[in-house]
Amino acid sequence: MPLGRDLILNNRYRIMEVLGQGGMGSVYRVIDENLGVEVAVKENLYTTKEYTKQFRLEATILASMRHPNLPRVFDHFEVEGQGQYLVMDYIEGEDLRQRMDRVGILPDEEVIVMGAAICEALEFLHSREPAILHRDIKPGNIKINPEGEVYLVDFGLAKIVEGSQATTTGARAMTPGYSSPEQYGTARTDARSDIYSLGATLYAALTATIPEDGLARAMEQVDLTPLRKRNPRVSRKLANVLEKAVEVHPEDRFQTATELKLSLLGSSSSTKQRIDGGELTIPPPPGELIEKHKKGKPRKKKPVVEPKIEMSGESSVRVKRKRGRKLRRVITLIGFSSVVIVGALFYYLLNTGELPEILGFNLQFPALAFTPTQTMPVPTTPTLTTTDQMTEDLSGDPSTSPTKTPEPSATPTKTELPTLEPTVEATAVLTPTKTPIGGGTGQIAFVSTRTGSPQIWILNSDGTGLQRLTFIEGGACQPEWSPDGTQLAYISPCLENKNIYFDSKLYLMNADGSGITEIQTGVGSFDPAWSPDGGSLLYVKAFDAFRTQIFRIDLVISSVVLMTDNQKLNLNPAWSPDGSRFVFASTRVGGQALWVQVNDPEVEPILLTRSGEKLNAFPSWSPNGDIIIFSQKPQAGGVPSLKRVSFAMLGINASDYIEERVISGVIVPEEEPDISQDEQWIIFESWPEGDNHDIYIFNPTASILIQITFDPALDFDPVWRPNWE
Repeated sequence: MPLGRDLILNNRYRIMEVLGQGGMGSVYRVIDENLGVEVAVKENLYTTKEYTKQFRLEATILASMRHPNLPRVFDHFEVEGQGQYLVMDYIEGEDLRQRMDRVGILPDEEVIVMGAAICEALEFLHSREPAILHRDIKPGNIKINPEGEVYLVDFGLAKIVEGSQATTTGARAMTPGYSSPEQYGTARTDARSDIYSLGATLYAALTATIPEDGLARAMEQVDLTPLRKRNPRVSRKLANVLEKAVEVHPEDRFQTATELKLSLLGSSSSTKQRIDGGELTIPPPPGELIEKHKKGKPRKKKPVVEPKIEMSGESSVRVKRKRGRKLRRVITLIGFSSVVIVGALFYYLLNTGELPEILGFNLQFPALAFTPTQTMPVPTTPTLTTTDQMTEDLSGDPSTSPTKTPEPSATPTKTELPTLEPTVEATAVLTPTKTPIGGGTGQIAFVSTRTGSPQIWILNSDGTGLQRLTFIEGGACQPEWSPDGTQLAYISPCLENKNIYFDSKLYLMNADGSGITEIQTGVGSFDPAWSPDGGSLLYVKAFDAFRTQIFRIDLVISSVVLMTDNQKLNLNPAWSPDGSRFVFASTRVGGQALWVQVNDPEVEPILLTRSGEKLNAFPSWSPNGDIIIFSQKPQAGGVPSLKRVSFAMLGINASDYIEERVISGVIVPEEEPDISQDEQWIIFESWPEGDNHDIYIFNPTASILIQITFDPALDFDPVWRPNWE
């Protein structure tokens, strides 16, 4: 949470306003009480011993720099237990993002001059000994002062490069669309990473659209949309320069900032003449904006919305792969249908002694208790019992309170899980009824793109009562009910369903969509998990595409605790019913396994799943604490299916480990499961036809599978509402 107005830092700097806020700190406009001048203070809340030492080194180096296109860093200090602070020049005026918001697409010459000015700043930074990388060039970090001079600001995430080593203060800067592909992982970054980000920034200034994300392009998911396709008025020479600057592979880009500057200047003879005459300025911000800012009353901003990242430029490689997958699905479906038809005829022959007509006759199979168009009765109260006397209570009786599951012994006995083979023929689940009978707690929250961007909806489990809860321009997803069912935690923005969200924040709202408030966890927060007592949330924080950590926030006092501390992906936390521990997915040891950790950050987690290189995700803990259901892929990009494992498998030897498929049949893929409060139903997302995602519910005891959404849009992130009647 940002520091308050008029607070005094280091007995000298009085805070006037917050200029910006990020995941690891804020930037403040302050008054230096000793000198009576305005300065900017950059805050870094990452306070480990390692980063504190690096901060001191970098602050000393940054304070020695002087360049006309860079603010001066002239002080640094630490507040024990709170953070580290850089003090630098405060640059009046507006940043490029505000200018884009105010005027829209910028003219070629203005972008060329601005790009050349930033290149000169980068020439200076990259030529230092040791070299300095900015790593977070984007419109918000380019300032234009009242004289039209251009500055590159915000050094709180700069990297000092020494030989083959690099030191980093705070978290790695990540801005999707502006960050180079190599910044998403652990690959070494260099001057060409800054060149990529500057090229992407200038591309956005000329088109009002962020270029397609570098990582998505590197993975051949999309292609870069040619700049002139978005703005035909841009000169061909300038478009070629910027498209080269944002090449996926560093060796294909300009190798130095000097090369980029010369190419920018060479793309316009009139601009080159101006700069050769010493004019490296652009039109300044409006005078009234400057005056209001001097009075401490900056102009009222319109909500700044980053231009939509268009994904229309799908790569030709990916298109071919998709066509191949569709063809294979068609062939598989034809083959499967043939087997089913032949099997059905043979079965009918055995039972009746004759074959039915093939055309104009509905085959009736005596073994089926119902046909796909019949109304399915709600099953009576069932129970599932394992051979080691571990019982899943499926009665739904509120008077029955499950006992706390004891910690497993060092050498637990092998547990035979209950068989979940469905008795329904495959043909019955391929065409589910559109008038289903619901189960479980009776209502769900889910996400759908049926009105455009992803939004949160609620629906009764019988398919009735559809209601939209959110109307957020940037989209919303990952709904998570409070234990009493009266509130939802969720994340926004959310433009699509993905594993990691670099720009999202956490929010709370009432069950009717009212009372929206932000949870102060910062940018890059996702995967909320509400504790059983309702007092805290687990959530995941993104640092880069290969490193995410789980945090716990107290919802009363807003204190935050780091629960995992490693250089791996840690995702999808889910509390145990008694709140004593949580299960989560992690890449700590091969593949992506499930781990269980007690509610104490000082205690190491214990490995639960022993699935080798398979990718396990989205665990859901049964309300009685005995079983964990999760989604498993054989590898990245593979088809997921639902698996279940007993909590008694915790810490067991790999040779004794057992996990079981939840649904045995043709309904794949299966992802994002959630178990109802009465434990009778599992809800999940599936797309059996290969593209359209819908929501299904499944009763493992009676082998009843019901599709409850049918919209051609994408439906995902389903979750049962507790305590709802």
